[in-house]
Order: sequence, then structure tokens, then C-alpha cells
Amino acid sequence: MKKSILLAFIFIYGSAAFSQQYLCRHDTAYLFVQNYRGALNWQRSGSGSDWSTISGANRDSLMIIASEPGFYRSEIIDGQCAPVYSEAVQILINDPPVVTLISRDSVCSNDPAFIITGGNPGGGTYWGPGITDGKFNPAAVGLGRFKLYYRYKDSQTNCADTAFTFINVIGIPSRAEAGSDMPFIAADSIRLEGNIPFNGQGIWTVTHGTGGRFSNPSDPSSWFIRDSANLIFTLRWSISGKCGTSFDETSLKFFQVSINPCPGAPTVTDADGNVYPTLQIGDQCWMGKNLNVGRYVASTVSNRDHADMSNNNIIEKYCLDNDPYNCDLYGGLYDWDEAMGYSETEGAQGICPDGWHIPTDGDFKTLNSFYIYGDAGARLKVGGSSGFEAYFAGDRHAQGEFYSFGASGFFWQSSSYIYQFYNEGYIREVAACNGLLVKNHFNKKTGISVRCLKNK
Repeated sequence: MKKSILLAFIFIYGSAAFSQQYLCRHDTAYLFVQNYRGALNWQRSGSGSDWSTISGANRDSLMIIASEPGFYRSEIIDGQCAPVYSEAVQILINDPPVVTLISRDSVCSNDPAFIITGGNPGGGTYWGPGITDGKFNPAAVGLGRFKLYYRYKDSQTNCADTAFTFINVIGIPSRAEAGSDMPFIAADSIRLEGNIPFNGQGIWTVTHGTGGRFSNPSDPSSWFIRDSANLIFTLRWSISGKCGTSFDETSLKFFQVSINPCPGAPTVTDADGNVYPTLQIGDQCWMGKNLNVGRYVASTVSNRDHADMSNNNIIEKYCLDNDPYNCDLYGGLYDWDEAMGYSETEGAQGICPDGWHIPTDGDFKTLNSFYIYGDAGARLKVGGSSGFEAYFAGDRHAQGEFYSFGASGFFWQSSSYIYQFYNEGYIREVAACNGLLVKNHFNKKTGISVRCLKNK
């Protein structure tokens, strides 16, 4: 700070009189002498009595940088006359206040304007880009790093000082886009299609499905590798930063051709466009996965036998535990009438694709007899040698509850068991606890799996 001391110097001889001026440390002050005649020198004293001439200071003004207290006067020599001295000025030093500014190091670009605080001692003034009436408005400056100031003045000494800090205005993370769903992946790995993150970091995670991994979870174009029998996955691409998180999901369905696809027909497509592998066993061409066609309906529980699906020209399915994701994993569960398309004819197409049908009792007998050692169940279950991969998907009981998951897989036949007042549907069971393909009959309102068989 610069300060000019305009004094009317009264020239006196040998006087010890002096005036006092207070300066703030490191301020710059100027002393002036006017209307004098002769040669001028400026002098300084630490005590006001022992004076020394300041080298080179011989103009009508003297600049002082306030670093320590002292006395100053001018000396005028006119010819052979005795020196004449001005009144002495005592310079006293006040230290400026210790001023600090601590503020938020970063804000989000969409944050509302907020009052700047953190200046100490309180009562000073803030200024800088984006500050109006003591408020900082991120939207007014945009993204970047900005310098903010705080100035405080001591009312007693009139000394002031300024502190500053930097604040970063950060953009909100870009909206995550995981890419399109991939319903037919005829490989064990796929390159993902996430978008490049801005103002944040991206990460891939698996939200549904097991037995998969990423080549680099933070790479939007990471490879996803399926390393288990699971074929259905939901992946989440998240972009996170200081200013929030955005995420999006993509569904992957891997397709695996069976170990022995049917000649000329390695796949079959249902009415919803779902694609299934085919499996040749002897002279039969079976669907290589459980059928998963139709609109999901929730199973309700009551104390009586009932169906929650009806003959409404819309294919409907139950999903294990009323979780639609389980249909993707294990196929749908259908009551007998729905599976048969509300037909009573053995071998009817029912809800199977065109050219396929609900297996008859004879069809299952042929399948069972193909395995001459009586171990058809062991061959057909998940992990068996046939490639049939019969899931232990359990059943939806006729009163609405779900049972037997992990223990048994059941499959409708298109034949009925009729005895006295019973009219039930025949089923075939593959159980975890044995190697048999067992024939039984269930209430037709029970929801179980369907495997379609190609017409000969």
C-alpha cells in the first residue's frame, strides 16, 4: 500500500520537536519538503537524537518502506550558513492483521449460488470471478479453476491484508450409456459398448448372472467373458464423479449350440423371437433349453387350486419365485392347459414353435429307452452327457406356491391321466437325487417346464 505524508515542514534550529505517523508494515510512504533553498539531505535516527544521513537521499521527497520504526528529518545547507533542520517525523509501525481464507475446494457446475465463508477475521470483503454480493455462482463462470479473494481491514490500526484461495468448478458426470441389449451372442465373449465418461470415472459391474468377468472393468469397450454355464447376464455401466452418478444397463444372452445339434436345424425360434439350440438324441430332435415364451404373470397364493393364466389368446408364463429374471435362466413354468394351447389332443403343438409339439408319452418312452442302462435321468440333467441340460427348475404348485427348485425338473407330456374324478396331466421328472426319468401325474393347474419336440 502506498501512503503520502504531506507535512508542512517548519524549519527550526536544533529543535527536538517531532510529529508521529503510523504506517502499516510494508506500506510505502513519501515525505515531502517544499519551498526550501539550498542543498537538501534526508536523515534518519533510531532514537531521535543520533542522526545519520541517508545515502543518495537528496531530493525533495523521500520514499520509505515501512519495515521498522524510526525518526526522519531533512537537512538544508545554504552556502556557508549553518545547517537548518526540519521538524522530525516519527514513523511507527503497525502489523497488518493475519488474514486467512479457507473455502470449499470444489463445487459442481449445477450447484446453486452460495454464500462465501471462511474468511478470518470476519467482517471483510470477498471478491473474484463469479462473486456477487458475497455469493459465488458456479453457473456464472463455467468449468475451471478460479481464484477468490478476501480482504480484511483492522478498524483500530487501519491496516489490512488480503488472502486468496482457489475453487474448482466441476461438471456433472456424463450420462451413462451401456449400449444396446445383445439377445443373441454366438460366442463366449463380447465387446461392450459403453460411452466414454466425462467428469467422472466409469466402471462395469454384473447386476444379474454369475460366472462372467471383464477384461478391464473401467474400459467402456471392455470385453465381457462368460466362463460358466450361465448364459444370461445384466451388466451395469456406471459413471461416477464428485457431482453425482449415472448408470445404464444392458442385457446379454449368450447362445450356445448344443453338443449334437439336429442336422439342418441347429436352432429353433419361438413366437416371441427367442432362439433355442436343438439337440439330436437318437432319431428325435429336442429343443435344447426349456421353453421361455409368453407374457409373465405373477402367481398368487390361495387355499384352493387355481390358475393365474387363462385362455385369452395370449401365451402366459410363471417365473420361479415371481422373478421374471428366473425365466431367462430356467425357462417359463406353464400349467397343462396353457402349455397345450387349451387343446386336449395328444401331441398338440400347444405353445411350441411351428413344426414342433408337446411330447407324448410315447415320445418320452423313446427318449428313455435310448439310454439302455436305465440312466436317462442322469444323462439328461444339468451336467449330464446328453447335452439336454434339464434344469431343476421346480414347479409352481396348484395353490400358487413354488417348490422343488434345485431338487427336481418337471416336463409336461401332452397326455392326460384320467381316473374317476381325476383329470391330471402326465409329467416326466429328472431329480438331483437319482438318475431316473420318472413318469408321474400332476394337477393340470401346476406350473412346470416345457421341452418341445420336433415333428417327424
